[in-house]
Parts: sequence; C-alpha cells; structure tokens
Amino acid sequence: MTRLSLILLLLLCAIGIRAQRRLVVVDVETLVPVTNANVTTQDGVWQTDSAGRITVPNTSKTLVVSHVNYEERIVDLSELRDTVFVISKLLNVKEVIVFGQDKQARDYRELNKRMQLEKTELQLAGAKANMGGGLNLMGLIGYLIPNKNKLSKKERKKKKLKDILDNY
Repeated sequence: MTRLSLILLLLLCAIGIRAQRRLVVVDVETLVPVTNANVTTQDGVWQTDSAGRITVPNTSKTLVVSHVNYEERIVDLSELRDTVFVISKLLNVKEVIVFGQDKQARDYRELNKRMQLEKTELQLAGAKANMGGGLNLMGLIGYLIPNKNKLSKKERKKKKLKDILDNY
C-alpha cells in the first residue's frame, strides 16, 4: 500500500511539473538575459530572476512580457519554444571616441607662436637698422596686412559652396 501511494504521489508531482514551462527573456541585440521583466498571463503576473528565467503555467495561451527599458511583447505560447526575445527602447551607442587637447601640445603651440612673433619683430628691427633709420611703410603694411584678393583655401571652398547653394 505504501509503495502504491508513493508511486501515485510521484506521478502527481511529475504531472504538476510538466504543466509548467520554463522560459528565458533575452535582449534581441545583445543576447543578455533581462532581469525583473514582468510576465503577465491570465493566471497572474511573475518577474524574471537574475538570469532572465521564469516558469509559467501551460494553462494560458498567451503571455505579455514587459519591462521599463524594452518594448512590450505579446507572445502566443503555442508558437514559443524556450526563449522570448525583447527589443530595447533605448538607443544603443556602439562606441564613442572623445578627443581632447593635450596641455603640453597647447603650451608648445603658444611658445612657438611667441617665438615666431619675436623673430618677426627682430627682422623688422634689422630692416629698420639697414635702412639707415628710414622705414618703408608701404612694404611693412603689405607684409603685415594680407592681400584681400588672395583668399585662403578654406575661404575659397566656403565661397564656392555658397555660390553652388545660391544657384541651386
């Protein structure tokens, strides 16, 4: 009698276990399990564990998977195997590269500019001494002030693009 009752008890447990399904809720892009996702069926509401796993009863036909960071998904249990894929609401950025300015490089550029300025001043002072005290003002102005007719490469490109856009 005890053997028969033990076998019946094991059979009932096996039937109860078989009436449930184990599912895993996974992010479709990263394939990482989603923790604390709400799974709603007509029988109740459950949450996934830290590995994205959940056990739901087989009695319901559909289930709704929802999470704050993911789109809500309605799934038919008859079409489902063991994994529920969800789509993220957030924009995932693959890689971000940040460029900064090196302080030493900036200091070096400033020092180089100062040296060029001092060199120019020395050349002007030497030209002044060679002229016997007289200075060619027109030559100096032409040297210091660039010709407005000569545009830099960047300015020419800007002007060309502006002309193209104006004619468009």
